[in-house]
Amino acid sequence: MPLGEEAQRLVADVIAALAAEGWPVRWVQPETLHLTLHFLGETEPERAELLRLALPEVVAAHAPFDLRTAGFGVFPSFRRPRVLWLGLHGPVHRLESLQHDVRGALRGLGFAVGDEPYHPHITLGRVRNDDGELVRLRDLPEAVKGRFVDRGTGAAISPAPVPVPVREVILMRSHFGKSGVRHEPIASFPLGASGSAVP
Repeated sequence: MPLGEEAQRLVADVIAALAAEGWPVRWVQPETLHLTLHFLGETEPERAELLRLALPEVVAAHAPFDLRTAGFGVFPSFRRPRVLWLGLHGPVHRLESLQHDVRGALRGLGFAVGDEPYHPHITLGRVRNDDGELVRLRDLPEAVKGRFVDRGTGAAISPAPVPVPVREVILMRSHFGKSGVRHEPIASFPLGASGSAVP
C-alpha cells in the first residue's frame, strides 16, 4: 500500500538524517515507500492475473481507515539489526485483518504463504554486510540503539507522528537491480468499494 504525502515527507527526512550517521545500511528510496501486506516472490503472469481478479472483493470488504507513524524499531533484534523501520499506531488491527484476508485469498489460489505474525511497519533501510562506512558493522547495534531508544525510559524514540491513510491495496511487480528495487504497479484495489480493479 502506498504511503500518503505527509508520511513520505517525514520518512524522507528521517532517512536523510540517519544516512548522515554513516551506518552500513542500504536506505530505501522515499519514492518507493509502502506498507507490504505480502511478498510473493517469483510469480507467473497467469497466477498474478488470477490474483488481480480475486483481490477486488477481498479488499472492498474493508472500510478505509487511518494509521499514524510511531517509533523506530529493528528486525530481528537490537543485538543483530538487519532491517531498520518506523512503526505504526492507530487501528493496526484493521490492517492486520486486511492482511489476514488477503493471505486467505492467496492460499485459495495456491500461493505458499506462512503463518508468521504480521508486524506492520515502514522499512527505512537494510543493513549491508560490508564495513566500508564510518560506523563498522560490529559497532552498528549500539549506534542504532543509541538513536532509536531513549536511554532513560527504554521507550522507542518517535518522530512527530503524521497520518498514514489506508485507502487502497496495490498489486506490485518488483524489479531488482544494482541501483535497488523498482516497484511497478499492476493494479489498484480500493478499500470499501465495489466493482473491479483499476488497472
